[in-house]
Amino acid sequence: MFLRTKHGTLIAAIAVGLSSGLAHAQEKGLIWAPAKNSDQSYSARIGAKLPTDTPIRAGLEMGMNASEGGALVDTPVKFWGNVTLLSSNLPGAKVAGDIAVLMNALTGSSAWTMTTSQKRIATSEFDLESNRNMTVRYDGTAQQWSGLDVSQSLRLTRSATGTAFVLTGASRDTFDDFTSNVGLEQKLGENLTVSGNLDQGYQDRFRPSVSARYNIRW
Repeated sequence: MFLRTKHGTLIAAIAVGLSSGLAHAQEKGLIWAPAKNSDQSYSARIGAKLPTDTPIRAGLEMGMNASEGGALVDTPVKFWGNVTLLSSNLPGAKVAGDIAVLMNALTGSSAWTMTTSQKRIATSEFDLESNRNMTVRYDGTAQQWSGLDVSQSLRLTRSATGTAFVLTGASRDTFDDFTSNVGLEQKLGENLTVSGNLDQGYQDRFRPSVSARYNIRW
């Protein structure tokens, strides 16, 4: 417990110490993004935006993972990169696409991800949003491709009422595992959203669920 607290306090202190210069650094193209992944896992992504016609960002990601008892388990170091292939913001439509790579500096294992998204006004009453994600994984130890993950979501929102119909589907491990979801969301005011979902796992029946989400931004 002492080690876990010590590591968490150390990373928190570093984040606070550098936060005052974060905005200034980002204006110059530098990237500093600390994150708490869980109670036992922290990471910090550092890098730079390269001055090219196609937006490119790259750098290192350093982490710290601890066990439940607080003992240090791993300090992973990874190379990361991101290339924006498409970015268009037109009246009534917004389209984006990029490729990202994350590679373990010690083992050579990596994940290559292509993401595309679009938001557009479908009709005078409905807005349409779609997202697609495809990740290919490479095992550096075995020196072979180790799997393919694919996901897709479609959201149709009635702008006047804030009611949204959502369809999602995802597969993992080269289609060995498949999940899907059918959802209905309703906004109640500016901050509260109520959702009803039917989730289905691989070879499983649909399971209903109801949830509420409350958001405040300041």
